[in-house]
Amino acid sequence: MNELNRPLPSSVLKAGSIGAGLLLWHAVAVYVVNDPSLLVSPIVVLRTAYDMLFVTGELYPHLFASSWIFFYGFFLAILAGVPLGFVMALSPLVRDYVNPWMATLYTTPRIAFAPILLLWFGIGGGSKVAIVFLGCGFPILINSFCGMRAVNRDYVGLARSFRLKPWALFVKILLPASVPFILAGIRLAIGRGLTGVAIAEWFGATEGLGYLVFFAGQTLNVPILFVGVTAFAVLGVLGFELVRRFETYVTPWKKEAQGG
Repeated sequence: MNELNRPLPSSVLKAGSIGAGLLLWHAVAVYVVNDPSLLVSPIVVLRTAYDMLFVTGELYPHLFASSWIFFYGFFLAILAGVPLGFVMALSPLVRDYVNPWMATLYTTPRIAFAPILLLWFGIGGGSKVAIVFLGCGFPILINSFCGMRAVNRDYVGLARSFRLKPWALFVKILLPASVPFILAGIRLAIGRGLTGVAIAEWFGATEGLGYLVFFAGQTLNVPILFVGVTAFAVLGVLGFELVRRFETYVTPWKKEAQGG
């Protein structure tokens, strides 16, 4: 739908959706459940988060620990997943060789790998980064592969008829056409990577948002539990928004094609 035909701006609708969700959460916590050991109001969560950020400062070490684990695993997954996806799309030999391993590793729950990775890499950062890498790598790999395979073959044939060199064909046609698929895979990887952070920090960690959530759950500290969950949600939303803005910048033709 064109933006001009909408009765309200998109930003107003989004703000209204968030506000309605928070009001519903508050109403359920205060008037329906009415038990702070089970559910607390978002006002309590915000107050607790404020104290942890600006009074005690105890949230910052957890944010920093989780952030560096996520970014290392995430960027390593991009560096490995995008090129391998392209090679699989362009080489049937590589595709047939990698496909069985990709299907096996992708469908195996990541939490099953956690004890093995802890045994191999220890309880330090290496095992945690590896868990995040496994979570992020496959969505990026699969979408990069699909993006390269989905390129319009008429464009490729036309380029070859003009005797465009292979490298120029890749840079000018194959790669730009694959970018939306790659970025879609990166968006999926953000959520799976943050899930990997939570899983990784349940095993042998002493700090991090995953550790914070796990410890708060074990001690029935519901406000801190929701602070940790909310921090994960905020990081995910920020990641999605950054990728969306980057996509708008690198694929301006999409907006023009949609009449934006």
